[in-house]
Amino acid sequence: MSEAATQSVVARPLVPTTEEDRYFDYCLQPYDPVRDPRGKLRSECLLWNSLDVVGAPPSLDAALRSVQATAGRDMTVFGIKHHAGRLWWELYFYDRLKEDSAVQADSIIESVSPWFSFAAQPRETVPYFMFSFDLFPDTAEGGEVDVVNLYLPYYEVQGGRSYKLSAAGLEMDNVYRFLHPKTEVREMLHEIHQSVFVDFSRVSLSQVLLPELIDCNRVCVAKKRFADAIYYSGIDVGQLLYFFRKFEYPEAIQSFVMEHRSEFEHLRFDVGIDYSMRPDGSVEMVKSGYYGTI
Repeated sequence: MSEAATQSVVARPLVPTTEEDRYFDYCLQPYDPVRDPRGKLRSECLLWNSLDVVGAPPSLDAALRSVQATAGRDMTVFGIKHHAGRLWWELYFYDRLKEDSAVQADSIIESVSPWFSFAAQPRETVPYFMFSFDLFPDTAEGGEVDVVNLYLPYYEVQGGRSYKLSAAGLEMDNVYRFLHPKTEVREMLHEIHQSVFVDFSRVSLSQVLLPELIDCNRVCVAKKRFADAIYYSGIDVGQLLYFFRKFEYPEAIQSFVMEHRSEFEHLRFDVGIDYSMRPDGSVEMVKSGYYGTI
């Protein structure tokens, strides 16, 4: 988007905290605010800012507001994905006990039906505890969601596996495990080193297990079809800004968070990085993302 076009976009309004707000990480695990949240901003402001940055149409706002109203405030996780200057979004819905009809796939799909359709819809008899799908700036202009991601849990281990559902059928996509970086270091390093994509005899571990982000609540190590991934959960706003600089996020995103840094200091943030290795042995960051709730 050109600088002139960016300047012509009217910024979406900031959303302040309320006494009814709840605080969840990207797995909808609750946490206590780092500081007094009164007079500060909700994490959903990150989502609206990203829509401003790409010049998304009002129809996407309307679809997202419909999702928020259907699932309930704070019950939808959003991921803002980034690769080579391109931004898009992923929405995640949790129903661990399959007891809340408002966040089941059929309810959410119905809530966005005025704006876009789905190429395939999962059976509710599938024992998923979470599902997600991607949105792009033009999706809510009568577009179609091609893929729904279904997540199934491990037994007595924090982690799971995901499948992609499309009109062509189902395929396995991802396995992942959550670990505590202070108490499960050996397990975490083992999971990272078990890679078909990265040769750690040629690559320093610090290129993927970033020292600047390891001071966090949990690390998730994922093995995907075409890359490995690491997620850092529970970082502070200073670490989020480091992440933006490291992965060259648009200046409009960096400056927005910097300008409102004190109004985001009560929050914990979650970020993720998909990575692989180039033929010359250097690490390639396939995509990255940061998360919040609406």
